[in-house]
Amino acid sequence: MAALPEAIAALNGRIEDLARQNAALLAGQEALREQVAAMQVHANLVGHILQQVHANQRPPRDLPLPLARLRDLVVSPGPSLAFLREMARAGVITSTGLVQDASGAWHPRVRPLRAARHMARDFAGLMLGHRGVVYRVRPRHAPVGERPRVLHVIPNVFVGGSTQLVVDLHERLGHRYEMQVVTAALPPNGRHEGMVLHHLPLGTPATAFAALLDAVKPDMVHLHYWGEGDRPWYEAALDAAKATSAVILENVNTPVEPLRDPRIHAYLFVSNYIRVTFAPGVGNGRVIHPGIDLDRFRPPAAWAPGAADTIGMVYRLARDKLDDASIEPLIEVAQRRPRTRVLVVGDGELLPVYFARVSAAGVRRNFEFTGVVPFDQLPQLYRQFRTFVAPVVRESFGQVTPFAMAMGQAVAGLRTGALPEILGGDETLGATGGALADILVGLLDQPERMAALSRANMERARRFSLDGMIRAYAQVYAEALGREADPMPGFPPAQFYPEV
Repeated sequence: MAALPEAIAALNGRIEDLARQNAALLAGQEALREQVAAMQVHANLVGHILQQVHANQRPPRDLPLPLARLRDLVVSPGPSLAFLREMARAGVITSTGLVQDASGAWHPRVRPLRAARHMARDFAGLMLGHRGVVYRVRPRHAPVGERPRVLHVIPNVFVGGSTQLVVDLHERLGHRYEMQVVTAALPPNGRHEGMVLHHLPLGTPATAFAALLDAVKPDMVHLHYWGEGDRPWYEAALDAAKATSAVILENVNTPVEPLRDPRIHAYLFVSNYIRVTFAPGVGNGRVIHPGIDLDRFRPPAAWAPGAADTIGMVYRLARDKLDDASIEPLIEVAQRRPRTRVLVVGDGELLPVYFARVSAAGVRRNFEFTGVVPFDQLPQLYRQFRTFVAPVVRESFGQVTPFAMAMGQAVAGLRTGALPEILGGDETLGATGGALADILVGLLDQPERMAALSRANMERARRFSLDGMIRAYAQVYAEALGREADPMPGFPPAQFYPEV
């Protein structure tokens, strides 16, 4: 028995050794996680830079673009032919519509003229460098007097909510403030009209931003912050702006912590969700919801045939909001209700992923993919479905949802981000993809409930009017520059989300 205390002491010593080893292992895991996170940020930055290098590649000056493409085909036929095949395949996918037979079943049918237009557009952009107009900035008023100068800082001006905000500010406040934009990436094969753009790629040092600021001499620098891999680019812009007398504003447009600095006069959040979740300690912050044009997005005089049995998803098909599984609730609805049509509007790297999943699930005949669509055509596309689907995994605000609400559509989605804030509740939001599919099937089977949601959504959409948003930004701009609030005849009073 004398050996028992010794055995217990040895066991306790062993337990202590294991505890120390476990603590060291946990510390090592935490250090490894931090290293992986740092590597991911670096990888994101490198990826963006590589995209910029690829986008900015030009053939030798003595070689016209068509000949340069022909040279690429001869020198590296494999990748060139694969690219052309994928371009043609995407052209066919986005040109295939659905036709309903007498029994109510849907059948895919390629529209040859649309396919030809899509492929001709893409081929002309590839071979001739044609760049279509993405946004046309149309000022609504003539300039008045001497205007303070605003420089918008945004990493890219692709199609999206942040770019739309910049366009709206140009159009509605450009008569009172002279506006220019600095960006790291221009739209691929596209251009903007009516907007002064300065291009400083990712990786640009603060000295280059300083030179631009010295040339532009803005009274205000308005950052549109996304964070993540673009953070070093923002930091260089902010460092340069801090050396000037310009007032600095920061919009926080995605679910990230803001870029903090004492020189930032005010933080502007696109949703209360972002403010509460990512910046609860920020005192000089306001929430200004993005505004929508209620004259453009309004209930149609008549819905398209079959709209009551059609669900629609309208997003840039990229992984900043969606993931590979976002298509699954829509697939499940098509499997459970073969007469339901699913309209997917948008383009991006997830388009081939979704098409493959839809085909593998055996519901290709229920799905129509439109590809990229000009902004002006969106109301006509919304007219084709009565139920909007938001299967997003991250959502800072998302104007496409208020678009649907203003049009008089029911909205169902995943319970995430700012969606409950937009809808004013979560009764049509599911915690999982399966729950979302159940909600969608329930809506499609209950026309009276769909009609009630339609009326409620139209009423709530008035909170997100474009005029109200512009009035709020006009007030913030005037206060930041120490000016009297600009009188905005015909505009409603500025509305900010209540303080929390």
